[in-house]
Amino acid sequence: MNVMNLSTHSKFCWCIRLLPLGVIATTVVVTPLRPQAAPIGIPDDWSHHHVVFSAAGSAAEALRNGMYARWTAIVSDPRYQLQQRKRAAAAAAGANARFAAPIPEEIENDEPAAASPEPEATGTDPRLARGIFPAFPVGGETKKPPRHVHHGRHHRQHAASDLLLDWSENMGSGATVGMGMFATKYSFGVSAANCASDPSPDFVVYNTGLAGTGTVGSTQASIVAYDNLYSSCTGTVPSVYWAYDTAGGKIVTSATFSLDGTQVAFVQSSGTTASLVILKWAASSLYSASSPDVLLNTAATSYRSCMAPCMTVISFSNGANDTGSSVYENYAADVLYVGDDTGYLHKFIGVFGGTPAEAGSPWPVSVSTGGEGLSSAVVDPSTGNILVGDYLISSSPNCATAGCGYFYNVNPSTATVVRSARLDYVYGLVDGPLVDANAATAYVFVGADSGFESSSSPCGSRVPCSGVFQFSTSFSSGASGTEARTGMGYEFMLSGTFDNQLFTSANPSSPTGNLYVIGDTGSANNTLYQIPIASNVMGTPVTGPAISANYTNGYMSAGMGLTEIFNGTDDYIFTSALIFAAPPACTSSLADGCVMGFNVTSGTISPSTTPIGASTEAGGASGIIIDNIAVAGSNIYFTPLANQLCTTSASTGGCAIQTSQSSP
Repeated sequence: MNVMNLSTHSKFCWCIRLLPLGVIATTVVVTPLRPQAAPIGIPDDWSHHHVVFSAAGSAAEALRNGMYARWTAIVSDPRYQLQQRKRAAAAAAGANARFAAPIPEEIENDEPAAASPEPEATGTDPRLARGIFPAFPVGGETKKPPRHVHHGRHHRQHAASDLLLDWSENMGSGATVGMGMFATKYSFGVSAANCASDPSPDFVVYNTGLAGTGTVGSTQASIVAYDNLYSSCTGTVPSVYWAYDTAGGKIVTSATFSLDGTQVAFVQSSGTTASLVILKWAASSLYSASSPDVLLNTAATSYRSCMAPCMTVISFSNGANDTGSSVYENYAADVLYVGDDTGYLHKFIGVFGGTPAEAGSPWPVSVSTGGEGLSSAVVDPSTGNILVGDYLISSSPNCATAGCGYFYNVNPSTATVVRSARLDYVYGLVDGPLVDANAATAYVFVGADSGFESSSSPCGSRVPCSGVFQFSTSFSSGASGTEARTGMGYEFMLSGTFDNQLFTSANPSSPTGNLYVIGDTGSANNTLYQIPIASNVMGTPVTGPAISANYTNGYMSAGMGLTEIFNGTDDYIFTSALIFAAPPACTSSLADGCVMGFNVTSGTISPSTTPIGASTEAGGASGIIIDNIAVAGSNIYFTPLANQLCTTSASTGGCAIQTSQSSP
């Protein structure tokens, strides 16, 4: 069945499969309010990496523990259902899904390695301007941090690589999904690779971060989708599935799918004003990243009946911009939440199944009263509460003086805001929290804690630590959480990831496993840390390998995010390092960053732990999306943060990349 023929109005219900006599069905039937279409495929976007679920257990266990209401809300949540499908398929596949041995690839550089290039300073894009800057003595700091600088858009090719590069497509000079942002993947199964020859091919969507002209003849797409993704497919691999210039807008944050995959929602900016865009796509081989179809705005009242491709554009009611908050869709209620650069949280209704509109009073809600930007918000499935942090937009002050660095809990019904104690004292909470819904726990990632203002900081007098704060998802006003420190801090930290041990922990409300993060965001090289979690309590972090040499080379660097994949036998995590990293696993060139993976199946790491594979990427990489194709291995999707040679396009620019260790 072609996905485009599915109605977004069809009823969304969880059905009980008929069971043999003697088998008791414990599945709860739940029909959410204002439902979307049932998930027929596997959407994977940024939100699936921030709202995760340790094992839910049975209804009987939930009843015994007095948590039946929360259990019911969780097991009926589409993200829970999707996560269970992916992990169950991997577990069933077992050894068939093992990674192959790393396959080296040699591609010559088009220019000699730079000795110590200075990044280009910029104040135009707060996201791209963040992440790395020349090091300076940390200690006794009470004033503003130094001005952030760009982490470099050097025109470079891949150097030696231990990951198999399947394809790399040029989306335009300067194109990138963005630091901490994710491409968006839609698969039609967890155990099959659907090529273009299939009526419903798998496809992956990349925002380019670039604006087109919004007129006929545009030469730059703002969003591009590729299908025919796998090396086993016939014909051109990959192929452009569709490409649009969305009325001249620029998309710098992550997008999200409707459950049936027929629609995409995202924020785009035109000048300094942000708008929510909801788009119905239609496959077409006529367009490309450099020659896109130009879409015009369809009135929201007509959008539901418009013929694809079409879109509706809804400007933020307060005229604010959004450069750091990705859209989060609450599938059950067909409601979307997104923050803006002035501290307001917006709510949109009828997004994928009704008449799209921004909710009125009391929305948008003033969350960060200091007026700083909001990072990506997530919804706790068990309470419906919205969890979000704020971060520094301006490069002039820091969060100790600008009124940011807080974690917030927003009630979706009353719009009441609960604020934590200040957690970050320099750049704030740049990334969204990681929420374990079954354990009712949120993890917040902080690059510079209160040591910035403390003479007794464990990282040195007035030296901040980087760290992870653990909160209840129903924390009270002024709560400070529990911190696990991960080395000296200053720059920001992006979100970590759990391992398979925690996902499959026997006690859902009190899980045991490990959390992995990239710490040492200050006066030390970025390092992989393992934070043990025993019965839902964080233990002392274990120091793993240094994944960069940024500080050695004279630069402080943000701690980048991680993505986990369990293939049925082995548990892997993937991360990246920014420009000036010069990690041993990649190239010694200071103009490049690196993508690398680690095997964490054993549940132990040490400073001598080595990557299973690595790939040199100009400037570093965006967030990483991973397939879970149990019969054929796993593919990794991302973009570099700077221009390089896009090999399958045979040209230099911003690349959409698929790489892997076993190629389907």
